[in-house]
Amino acid sequence: MTALITGRPITDAQSIVCAAVEMAGGQRILARRLGISQSDISQAVNDKLPDARNRVLNALGYMVVEVIRPVRGQNA
Repeated sequence: MTALITGRPITDAQSIVCAAVEMAGGQRILARRLGISQSDISQAVNDKLPDARNRVLNALGYMVVEVIRPVRGQNA
């Protein structure tokens, strides 16, 4: 059986991180569980640094993939 892999828009990132923080009982607890800094979690919750957001999402089991697509009629 093959698992279905679906993507979520990067705009969902903040809500994913916030939900994980809430389920863990706080940023410090989540940071300890994931082995990452509380600062990264804070920056992801506040949507500050994309690198911090990506580190937190990776630790939560998500893979962040950036896609570059040509504009119709250009670069094709």
